[in-house]
Amino acid sequence: MVYRLITAKSPMIIYLFVGIIFLVINNGESGVLAFLSILLIIFSFIGFNTKTEFIISQEELNYKIMIHGFKAFHKKLFSADIDKVLFKRYGWATKGATIKLNKGLNLRIVQFTPKDVMLQLETFAINNNVSISKSKDYLLLERREKY
Repeated sequence: MVYRLITAKSPMIIYLFVGIIFLVINNGESGVLAFLSILLIIFSFIGFNTKTEFIISQEELNYKIMIHGFKAFHKKLFSADIDKVLFKRYGWATKGATIKLNKGLNLRIVQFTPKDVMLQLETFAINNNVSISKSKDYLLLERREKY
């Protein structure tokens, strides 16, 4: 199943307007301020058009980051590549997971939609004999969801 990351667009819009305002206020006087404001505008456009997908299938996990439709990062994981899956609580009431890999950077799975991503990831780990670890706070959130 395909899961997409929920990204906050409002900070990117604010950064874009701040960059434009600094560029207008600068009026060509300081080259450093103009450079930094143009950099802020570019990074806000990149952040605004970044999409992250997480795909769970029977035998593999796919993690993709795309900027303007171009693949910036793609990781295909099989059960042999995964050391363990750590389920944690992120924030006040947000469930998330960290996929610890044998080689390379760990993947953090938080705020993906639909919300059943943690259940599907746990099912994947159980079916493929990957070790699972759940924090006390995560278990508390699981119990709270039942009621």
